[in-house]
Amino acid sequence: MGIIQYLSDPTLFILLCMSLIFSLTFHEYAHGIVAYYYGDDTAYNNGRLTLNPLAHLDPMGTLMILFIGIGYAKPVPVNPYNLSNPRNDIIKVAAAGPISNMILSFISFFAFYLLQPENNSNIFILLYLLININISLAIF
Repeated sequence: MGIIQYLSDPTLFILLCMSLIFSLTFHEYAHGIVAYYYGDDTAYNNGRLTLNPLAHLDPMGTLMILFIGIGYAKPVPVNPYNLSNPRNDIIKVAAAGPISNMILSFISFFAFYLLQPENNSNIFILLYLLININISLAIF
């Protein structure tokens, strides 16, 4: 079952949604910014080179996350022919998303270590979710 099962605990549901939306948005943005850096402005021209979640969330993928537990965001458009060195640069663009999730996971873990929040506090839950969601996205 999807994350809709957590509606009975509104705080947990909101923290989970915030974590997922932020992580998915940052993941897609990372693909777009690396492509832009290497010469492809397709994402920029389509208004997808932004951290605005509305540009990255797919309605069907979001509903699938809510009800099934697995879904997706809109992939950032990349034209490999616009890249400086298409053969190598497309690998960097593809790796940017999972690497960004690992970076977010490390930052969340570092914040968790520094803050040492109390069990079941909102900060504890948020950082715990960010760590786990980003590791899952990086592996997936």
